[in-house]
Amino acid sequence: MFPKNLFRLAVAGLVGLSAPIISAEPADPDEHIVVTASRSEQAVSDSLASVTLIDRDQIEISQAPDLLELLRKQAGIDMARTGGPGGQTSVFLRGSNSNHVLVLIDGVRVSAAGTGAFAWELLDPNLIERIEIVRGPRAARWGSDAIGGVIQIFTRQAEGVGVRAAYGRYRDRSIAASMGTGQAGLTVAGRRVGGYSSQNERGFAFDPDDDGFENISATSSGSTEVGPGHLHWSARLATGEAEFDQGESDFLNYAGRMEYRSNGQGPWQWLASASLYRDRLETETPFDESEVITRRVQTAFQGQTSLDQDNRWMVGVDAWRESGVSRNAWSEQRYNVGLWTGFDGRIGQLEHESAIRLDRDELFGNAVSGNLAAGWPVAEDWRLMASIGRAFRAPNFDQLFSPGFDGLFAGNPDLDPETSWSTELGVQWQPDSRQRVTLAAFENRIDDLIDFSGTDFEAINIQKARIRGAELAWEYSDSDWRSRAQISWQDSTDRDTGQRLLRRARENASVSLDRLFGPSWIGGEIVHVGDRVDVGQQPLPSHTLVNLRAGYALPAGFRLEGRVENLTDREYEQVFGFNTHRRSLFVAVSWER
Repeated sequence: MFPKNLFRLAVAGLVGLSAPIISAEPADPDEHIVVTASRSEQAVSDSLASVTLIDRDQIEISQAPDLLELLRKQAGIDMARTGGPGGQTSVFLRGSNSNHVLVLIDGVRVSAAGTGAFAWELLDPNLIERIEIVRGPRAARWGSDAIGGVIQIFTRQAEGVGVRAAYGRYRDRSIAASMGTGQAGLTVAGRRVGGYSSQNERGFAFDPDDDGFENISATSSGSTEVGPGHLHWSARLATGEAEFDQGESDFLNYAGRMEYRSNGQGPWQWLASASLYRDRLETETPFDESEVITRRVQTAFQGQTSLDQDNRWMVGVDAWRESGVSRNAWSEQRYNVGLWTGFDGRIGQLEHESAIRLDRDELFGNAVSGNLAAGWPVAEDWRLMASIGRAFRAPNFDQLFSPGFDGLFAGNPDLDPETSWSTELGVQWQPDSRQRVTLAAFENRIDDLIDFSGTDFEAINIQKARIRGAELAWEYSDSDWRSRAQISWQDSTDRDTGQRLLRRARENASVSLDRLFGPSWIGGEIVHVGDRVDVGQQPLPSHTLVNLRAGYALPAGFRLEGRVENLTDREYEQVFGFNTHRRSLFVAVSWER
C-alpha cells in the first residue's frame, strides 16, 4: 500500500496538475511554441513528437461553432457525434479508443470518472486560445490515459473588448463577449440551437422531433508578479442542456486552477500548481433517470535545470484524488501519485528525449511508463525521427464498480490497467520558415483491453488491439496565404477477432486554403472520411464535405463573417442511425477594440 502520509504531503505541498510553462532556451520569436509534448516550452519544429498546433487566428478564420469542426480536419483524428450540436461526441486519436486520449484544459484533467471520456460538445471555441495535439504515447510525462496521445486546450485571456453574434440554419444562435486588461480577462459565450432529429428511421429510439441544445459558458484568467515569481489563475464554467431522441441531459461543468512559476533566476526553474474539477451530468429518458458526478483535486510540482548549453533535466510529481457518484449504482474514490523525470537536448547532431515515470494508483497498484525518442538532421532542411513508448490507462469507475443490469454487464474491481507499446518513425522537411512537411509511420499494440465479455458479460481484461498507420501533413503560412493539408491511413484491428475497431476510418484527408487581405479573408476546406464500421459491424460509407468561409472588415472595428457547411448537401452518418447536418449557411457580426 502506498504510504498515505506521502500522498497527503504531496497534496498539501503541491495541489494541481499544471500546464507546464517552464521556459527552455529562447526560441525563434516567429516560431510557434508548444508545451504539451515535453511539459516545457519548445518550438513545434524542434519537437520529437508528432505535434499539431491550432492557434487563435486559425480558430477565428474557421468560424467553427464547436470542437468537432476544429478537430476533424487534423491528422490522426476520427470523430463521431450522435446527432447535431450537443450530441455525445467521441474522439479517436491514432485509432485508439475514445478514452485513450488524455484531455487537458489549462493543465486540468477533464475526463469523467465514470466513463473516462470528455464531453467535447460542451466547450465553446470562443473560449479557446489554442489547442495542442500530441500524437503517440505521453504517459511517461503525463500518466494515465495518454495511450493515443494528449490534446490540451488553453482558454483565452481576453485583452480589450469584443462582441460576436451569429445566426444560421437549424435556428442556431450564438453570442460571445470578452473584456480584458492584459492582467485579467473574462469571456462569456452562449449558444442555442433549435436543431434537427438526432436519429433517423434506422435509429433504435427514433423520434422525428427537433432536438435542441443550449449552452452558456465562461472563462476567466489573470496573472501577476508575486515575490520572486509569477502567479497565474484561471477558471471555467459550462452549463446547459442537450436534447436527444426520447431524452434530455442537463450538465454543469466547472474547473479552477492556480499556478506559481519561478522567474528563472538560479540554477533551477520550477512551478507548483493547484486545481479542482467538477462535472455533473443528469439524464432523463422515458425508461430511466441517471446522475453522474465527478470531483477531482489535482496537484503538481516540476523543476528543470540546464546540464549544459544543449541539455536539460526535468523532475516532477503529480497527484490527484478523484471521487465519483452514479446515482443508485456506485459511489467511489481513489488517489494516484506519479513521480517522473525526463532528459532531453542535443549531443552533437543527435537530438534526444527520454522520460520514465512511476504511478501508484490506490485501486490497481503500480504502473511504469517511459519513452525514448531521437532525431537526426540528415541535411539542412531534413530531419529523421524515431521513438518508442509505453503507456497505460487506469480502469474507470463504471468498469470497476457498475452493478450492471439485472446482473449482466457488471463491473469488475479486479481489473488491471490497459497497457500499450508504440513505435514511430518519421521524417520532417522544412525548406523555409513558411512551410513544413512531416511524414510519420507508427504501430501501437494495446493489451489487456477491457471488454464486457466475461461470465454474464462481466468486465474483464481480454482484448488486444493492433493499430498501424501513417500520416502525411503539410503546412504553409505567410502574410497572404494560410494552407494545411493532411492524409492519414490506419489499420485498427481487434487482434482477438480480426475485426476492425468501431468508428475508425481506414483513411481520412483534408485540405484548407485561405487568402488573407489584412483583417479580411476568403477560403474553404475539403474533408474526406473513409468508410467505417459501427456496432454490429454495420457499415458506414465514406463521405466528403466541402465548407466555405469568408470575413470582411468594416469600419470602426466591425467585421462581417459567413460560412457555408456541407456545400454539396451530402447525406451521411457519423454513427449508425444518427443524422448529421445538411447544407447550412451561417452569418456573424463581430466588433472589437
